[in-house]
Amino acid sequence: MAYEFAGFLAPTEQDFVSLATMPADAICRHISSPFVGVGVRFPALIGKSPPMSQIEALATEIGIAKAPSWLYLAFDTWGRIDSVYAIGVQEGTAFGPIDDTNVETVEAAFVQVMSRIGVSPENAL
Repeated sequence: MAYEFAGFLAPTEQDFVSLATMPADAICRHISSPFVGVGVRFPALIGKSPPMSQIEALATEIGIAKAPSWLYLAFDTWGRIDSVYAIGVQEGTAFGPIDDTNVETVEAAFVQVMSRIGVSPENAL
């Protein structure tokens, strides 16, 4: 069965996310593994590659941009990583977009993106 995700991940123990500013279909969860932090899923963004300006505006609107490191991640998987699209900030430095659908490189791109929020290669997959 395929799985699709589009949303934010932030390795922080502080509560930056403003639930009042999120769309009704967004889902916010505290995460304890493979990192401690928060995740916010945006179903309306699945299958899309929003520009950095839109992602930065959304990160600011929901409060996640206050975290020193955060990641907007969209990926598809059908038993393996099939596509990855990522934009984020790592310790205050912006990166992305990273956009990969190449069967030869997409898994490595996904692992590299997850490492930007402190997730080890073993735990990324």
